Parts: sequence; C-alpha cells; structure tokens
Amino acid sequence: MIAGQPQHILVVDDNEAGRYAVGRVLRQAGFEVTEAGTGSEALWRAAREQPDLVLLDVRLPDIPGLEVCRRIKSLPETCSTPVLQMSASAVDDGSRVAALEAGADGYIASPVEAPVLVATVRSLLRIRTAEQALQESAAEWQATFDAIRDGVALLDVHGVVERFNAALPTLLGLQQREIAGRSLDELIPPATGDPPLFANLENLCRTKAERVLGGRTFSIAIDPRADLAEKRRGSVAIVTDITDRKQMDQQLRHSQKLESIGLLAGGVAHDFNNLLVGILGNASLALDSLKDPEKTRPLLEDVVRASERAAELTRQLLAYAGKGRFVAGPIDLSTLIRELAPLIQPSVPRKVRLTLDLTRDLPPIHADRTQIEQLAMNLMINAGEAMQGEAGSVSVSTSVRKVTADEMGAFLTDHKQDGDYVVLQVRDTGCGMDEETLKHIFDPFFTTKFLGRGMGLSAALGIVRGHKGALKVTSAPAQGTGFEVLFPVCGTAATQARPCERVTVVRGRGTILVVDDEEIVRNFLRQALTRAGYDILLAENGVEALSVFSRNASRISLVLLDLVMPVMSGEEALPHLLTMKPDVPVVVSSGQSEEECMRKMQKPRVAGFMQKPYNFNSLAAKVQEVLATAAAGLA
Repeated sequence: MIAGQPQHILVVDDNEAGRYAVGRVLRQAGFEVTEAGTGSEALWRAAREQPDLVLLDVRLPDIPGLEVCRRIKSLPETCSTPVLQMSASAVDDGSRVAALEAGADGYIASPVEAPVLVATVRSLLRIRTAEQALQESAAEWQATFDAIRDGVALLDVHGVVERFNAALPTLLGLQQREIAGRSLDELIPPATGDPPLFANLENLCRTKAERVLGGRTFSIAIDPRADLAEKRRGSVAIVTDITDRKQMDQQLRHSQKLESIGLLAGGVAHDFNNLLVGILGNASLALDSLKDPEKTRPLLEDVVRASERAAELTRQLLAYAGKGRFVAGPIDLSTLIRELAPLIQPSVPRKVRLTLDLTRDLPPIHADRTQIEQLAMNLMINAGEAMQGEAGSVSVSTSVRKVTADEMGAFLTDHKQDGDYVVLQVRDTGCGMDEETLKHIFDPFFTTKFLGRGMGLSAALGIVRGHKGALKVTSAPAQGTGFEVLFPVCGTAATQARPCERVTVVRGRGTILVVDDEEIVRNFLRQALTRAGYDILLAENGVEALSVFSRNASRISLVLLDLVMPVMSGEEALPHLLTMKPDVPVVVSSGQSEEECMRKMQKPRVAGFMQKPYNFNSLAAKVQEVLATAAAGLA
C-alpha cells in the first residue's frame, strides 16, 4: 500500500448480492474494493493486484475456498497477505479450525454486522502493518549487520555462535557452514596458557583479547547481553583484524625512536666534531712543525690516527641519524658488490662460504658510493659472524623488481611509494635471532657479542633511510637471518669511482675572517691559517662577525663561517655578509653533512664547504682552491 491511498480489499464470493453488500460496507468504511466470483479469478487478482487483505468465501464453484487460501499463502508475492475466511453455512468449530489451519488469519460467519466486519478487517490490517514494519526493520538491521567490516557474532550463554554477519567468515577464512554452532574459542583458538574468552562474563563485564590465526592478529571484544532482570542471555562479539594496525604502530614507534635517537646522534656528532677539529687539526699542525721528529712524530701520528677513528665514528652517528655526508651519483650495485667481495672475504670466517648471485646490467641507484660500501660490508661481515665459528654460508644477491606501497608496509622506511627498486639481499645460515633481539638490533651500540661493538647495523639503517630506501629483516632462532634492502631506481647511467686528486698546498696571501663559537677551533684556525700565510680576524658568533666584517670589509679576502653558533648562527649571518660585500667568498663549516647544511640554507651563495673535523693540509688546500677560483672569476 502506498502512503495516503486507501487500503485495498479483494472480496471473493460467488453470490453477487453478497459481494455487493459486503463491498458496499467496506467502501463506506474508506477501503478500496475489488471483487472476484470464482477461486480462479481470486488467485489471478491476488497475484496481479496484491491487495492488502482478501475476504474469501469458503464455498466457491470451481476451487474450494480453503484451497484458494492455501495457494495464496504459498505464493511468494502474496504469502503475507491476510486472508479472512467467511461462510454462511460452514459455521461450526470444525470448519473454523480447518480454515485457520489452511492459513486463514481469521474466520467470520455470514451474514455479519457491518461494524463487526469493519473492525475485524481493520484488526487484521493493523497486524499486517506491524508485521511489515517488523520485516522492514529486520531487513534494515541485517543490511547494517552485514555492512559492518568487523566480524560480529551473537553468542549464546555458552559462547556458541548463534548468528553472525557477512564479514566474519571472510575475516576468519572459513565457510559460513563452519561457523554456526561453534564457539569463538574453537574458531580462534587461544595460545597455550591463555584463558578462554568467556571466563569473565558471569559478572556481566566486557572481555577483550588478542589472538593470532593464520598469521593475522585479531582483537576480540565480547559484551554480555542481559534481560530486564539482569540475567545473562548471551553476548555480542566483535572480531577486528588489527594486523596492519599493529604493524603500523610498531613502525611508528620505531620511527619515533629512530627520530629521537637520530636527533641525539646528530647533536653529539656535531659537538664531537668541533672537539676533533682542535685535536686533529692541532696534531696535524704539530706534525708539520716538528724539528726533532724521531721521538715526537710517532706520538702525534697516534693522535692523528685516533682522531680519524673518532671522526669515522661521528660519520657513523650522522649516518644513523640519516644525515650522513653524501657525494651521490649513479651506481651499479652489482658492480659495487663484485668489486667489494675480495676485500670482505678475509673478514669472513674460513668455515663460511660466501656466494654471490649478482644480476648484470642492473638499473643504477642514486647513492653515495662510500656509504653503500659501508652498508654492504656491515651486512656481509655481520652475516659471517652470525655463524659463531660453525660452518655455514652467506649468500648475497642483487635484483630489480616493482614494489607496491602496500608491500613497503613490511619494511622500515620513511618513503612508501610504488616503483621500481634495486634489491640487495644478504642471507646467512647462522644462529638467527629471537623476537626480543630483533627489536633492538638497530639501536646504537647494541650487540649480542660484547660491549662497545659500534654503530654497525644502526649506521646501516641510517644509510638506507638517507637514500630514501627501505630495509626488512627476517630471522628466527636456528633458522638464520635475511636482510633485504630496497633502493629506488634512478634514470642516469652508473659511473665508476674516481681516485681523489691531491692538492699541493702553497703559501697564500690575504685576510681571512674566522667565525666559530668554539675557542679551540678558533685557536687552531688562527695558527694554521697564519702558518699558511694569511692574516686572520676572529669572531665567536654571527653578531660579532658582522661587526668585524663591517669595519674590515675592504681587506677581507675570504670568510670561514661556522653554521651552528649561539646568539646568531652562520646561516643567519650569511645574507648580511653578502649584502655588505656580494663578491666575498664564504666557506661554511659544520659538523653536520654538506647536504643537510645546504638543505637548511635554501640555495645559499657559498664558495665552499668544510666538513668537520679536518686537518691542516685539507684546510689550507680548500682555502687555496676557493681563493684561486675567486681570483680567476675577477680576472
């Protein structure tokens, strides 16, 4: 029935006068009435018109009224239509019972008083309206139930599934027939030692648990259902697949840890590099000044070597922080590993077999060759040591493959993008690691061997992050360990490494403004550059540098500017210096990497960069190079 339209009654009676009389009463009561004189016509009209109620005579000339009622109730399109049977002759209790058992919703004797007829019809229609509303509500509820992405199950008092939504079988990887009649403890078994899910439901409290099924982790929340007397009738269980969420949470926690430790590492490296300038620089200066070298030179050379090792440690700290120094270019990873293998072989125990499976003609990656060599050496040497003196093998392979953003979710990375990646895999047959060890292998100085092992894997992870790559570790006790590293493919042809050219240092001329907040650094620079032939002016921060520069701009040939200083940083002072004298060459210096410093400075106009720490010869060579370039530009 359409809202606002009168309800439709089909009156079926072979007596025309009777049909007319009944129809007249119903029309006067506001109903729409159609009529049928036979059982066949009644079935046709019921199917075609789908009336709101059928008023059906028991005795008809072709098909008995009871049979007509049965057929109406058996057809899908009319099964919910109320049938009110009516008879002038069959008014005994047996006839009434037969009619009701045939499916009739009511039975009245004819003739019947008009008010009684109308009231009976309205009563049946109210029941039908309520049933329709209930059916619609049930259909809406079921649609909502099935639209929920989490698995939802209605359970009895023993935890057995009575009803469930469409998502539950999909989540559990089961057929619908495998779920009903079974408890959740059967469907998602607890781990050894875990309590059953329904241990705490007697006190009508919520129960929550996490369980693993088929490699997926599920969160299960069970809320009791109680009746009005607070007696438990069962419960509602919500099953949620939290595998991806747990993985993302784990990666977020790891990223936050890396970020915080990375900030610490970067800060330590910067401060340490400032101290190393004084140690390494002054030691190299002293070596250059020796008059009686026989006894003193070996001691100073030990100082220099120790300083260089300390400088290497700070580079590893910066690599861990993802801020290592990059001299990047296109690299063929297979070629690099092939050239590196003979150098690594002596560090691999004799009982360990090193095998290479390197794809030829790999697309290049854009990377710093030195850092990728360090990464490969760390992974391969660690793999060899994992054998713990026993026989085994380390396999190293390279390949290229397309990786989706979803697949990147299993890796440690800050860049989850689809694309083509060059893959480096290092696998060993060693002792493997348990889950607790895996949580800490990238922490600085963490080791299962002995205290103070170094930056190893933490630096390796920093190198991968700094190259916008990704890293994944798989391991289990007695099952070996595998490292898989992804590097994004670049479109430039790979190049071979070139040997560094030595620069002969000659005595220079001119005035240099040295700006650095560390006194030990300023003292070294003053002595070193004075020995190299330059006049020196000193400033300990950006504000003092601007004051000194404004008074001496005409005679200053070059500014050696530290970037990280109190009061005013070198980054803040640089634009003011260049405003006062646009053509003055400025060499910036920092314990951070050149790439990191240039990124912060946003296209600075600088003539060169000096990574701390540095020695006397490299300092003098850089100053000589910059001044020569500046002089050539003015010629």
